[in-house]
Amino acid sequence: MIRFLQKTAALLLLMTLAVGLTAADASAARKKPWEKLKYDDLGSIELPAYDRVALDNGMILYLCEDHSLPMVQLSATIQAGALYEPAALTGLAGITGEVLRTGGTAKWTGDEIDEMVESMGASVETFIGDATGGAFLFALNEDADKALEILASVLMEPAFDAEKVDLAKTQAKSGIARRNDEPMQIVFREFQRVMFGPDHPLARLEEYDTINAITRDDLVRFHADYFGPDRTYLVVIGDFDAKTMVGKIEAAFAGWKKAGAPLPADPEIPALPRTINVAAKEDLTQAMVALGVKGVRNDDPNYAAIQVANQILGGGFSSRLFNEIRSKRGLAYTTGSQAGTGWRFPGVFVAFTGTKNETAQQAAEVMFDEIRRMGTEPVSAEELRMAVDGILNSDVFNYDTKREVLDRLVLFEMNGYPEDFLSNYRQEVQAMTAEKVMAAAQAVWKVDDMSLLAVGNPADFDGDMSVFGPVNQIDITIPEPQMTLDVPAATAESLAAGQSLMAKAGKAVSPKVQGLKSYTSKLNLALEIQGMPMNFGIEMVAVLPDRMKMVQKTPFGEMSQVMNGDEGWAKGPMGTQDIPAEQMDGLREQLDSDLIMLLRNHADLTCQALDAAEVDGVMCDRVYVTGVGEDFILICLDQATGLPFMQQSKGADPMTGSPVVQKTYYKDYKDFGGAKYASNLVITHDDEEFATGTISELSLNPKVDASVFKR
Repeated sequence: MIRFLQKTAALLLLMTLAVGLTAADASAARKKPWEKLKYDDLGSIELPAYDRVALDNGMILYLCEDHSLPMVQLSATIQAGALYEPAALTGLAGITGEVLRTGGTAKWTGDEIDEMVESMGASVETFIGDATGGAFLFALNEDADKALEILASVLMEPAFDAEKVDLAKTQAKSGIARRNDEPMQIVFREFQRVMFGPDHPLARLEEYDTINAITRDDLVRFHADYFGPDRTYLVVIGDFDAKTMVGKIEAAFAGWKKAGAPLPADPEIPALPRTINVAAKEDLTQAMVALGVKGVRNDDPNYAAIQVANQILGGGFSSRLFNEIRSKRGLAYTTGSQAGTGWRFPGVFVAFTGTKNETAQQAAEVMFDEIRRMGTEPVSAEELRMAVDGILNSDVFNYDTKREVLDRLVLFEMNGYPEDFLSNYRQEVQAMTAEKVMAAAQAVWKVDDMSLLAVGNPADFDGDMSVFGPVNQIDITIPEPQMTLDVPAATAESLAAGQSLMAKAGKAVSPKVQGLKSYTSKLNLALEIQGMPMNFGIEMVAVLPDRMKMVQKTPFGEMSQVMNGDEGWAKGPMGTQDIPAEQMDGLREQLDSDLIMLLRNHADLTCQALDAAEVDGVMCDRVYVTGVGEDFILICLDQATGLPFMQQSKGADPMTGSPVVQKTYYKDYKDFGGAKYASNLVITHDDEEFATGTISELSLNPKVDASVFKR
């Protein structure tokens, strides 16, 4: 019976195959409609016809007439980059590139430019990166002359409006505050610092202090030093006559002075020794692991072969890293590699993977093995074919517009590459062999020289990474900004004077301050967030030393926080939640740094009298207070009244979370049931007005119902 079933199944299989083959033959004889369509070879890149023109002022033009659409595109590349900014002003180039466009010009404000560009349906944008800056213009033919005038004004005579500079600085600080949010960003950022050193121009980071140090004058100086026609390449594509366009560009940029400073020499690219590094981020359940080595410039003889090798190693879903680490072993949620090549500087080869903390070391070992195999075993014919096809076909999409092709020719010229570099490179890729790939991987990806960086929770790693060598710990903590204040060494006299001034100020407010047991207050705060005015009501009840309830009435609903000894909770529209221990410390510090509490507790704090100074037009005695939190508080007391006039401390921007210098000015003192206290407040962040407040109620030593502090 079984043999009969086997024979029957075999017969049915043969019949099915025969029918399938017959149907396939008939189908092959009839072409489907889509098979009749003609396609260009996907692997071809066409160099458009263009004219290269050098103007008398040093500007280089690449002109390409294209009459297919009534539009014009201009793409400027400028030899001005972050490489040239002082280390103490890291971030200057990026802010200059942003405010160049947003900050207006000698002719128009930034808002006026926005309106003009929008009305024309055009686009004018600027930026400055590591090594070059750029500007881009798009406009219809009928508006091209006006758009060119706008672009020329932006590049030649930027106004760098002070408010726009401040806005760009705020946005930069917001980026600093969030820079440790994404593990992949951390690993690539820190690996660059591992490879080049943290102080190298290609690796140094913007910090709060470097951003705070930047002034409008610095932007003006950077622009004058590095912007000029002799540093500018301009690609122009569209519906125009080339000769006429040259005349228009010469007229638009007439009078533009050459750059005021010579270009500094490019920084040396160091060959640092191999290191093994761990950056702890305990809140991560996943680890990011990167390893790599200094790469090559794109004119290196191994360039084409390295690109093919990278495609095979970590260039996509069919790559070796993906197949081995993710598909076969299930270790990674992401993995890949970057070839390590660069146009101006040698690149950095990086292989990376995201994996569980518990498999971080194992994933690193697999990556090392796969990279080593690239240099010791020839790749298969199928791997080579797929990699070559992938590169040639993806290149088509990298150069699918005339502007992209001509922008690349500008890059070639700026960095000393021949015009036919791209076509030569593609020919090399087409002629690639497995032997060349192996030789290039061996020559460039030297496994024994590769550094490693793991970002995650080391306590959960499956090894401490010491199997690869001695381990360095990398601190990714974002440095707090320095609140600079000239404070001499404390003496017994200055400390005694500080205590005396604080005691006098407390008595000037109320004799009750010294033995204060409780107090309540009501404050209305008015501020503007992203152009939207908002009002907040804040009611506080405090029973000293360690019970407080703060109710905030906001446009989004009512929220409250309660501290009752060692426990605390917060209540809002989403319900009630316990306050974590680390946040409780911040709540206690918030209470202890309240002005009334500082006056009450001054004897328990270090209070150092500084030289008197004029503060916002008022002569003040100044007291430098420490002992509340990690930072100092500066209290300025009006010499005429002994009352507090200004309090300076560290604050935080509510939108970005970035630290700020917060100053609270106490104004319009009045009587609150026997207590003399300011009825109006002005709060500044980094000396820019942030909010105003009105105190409607203040009561010292009121009776407080204990139920206030119950859930």
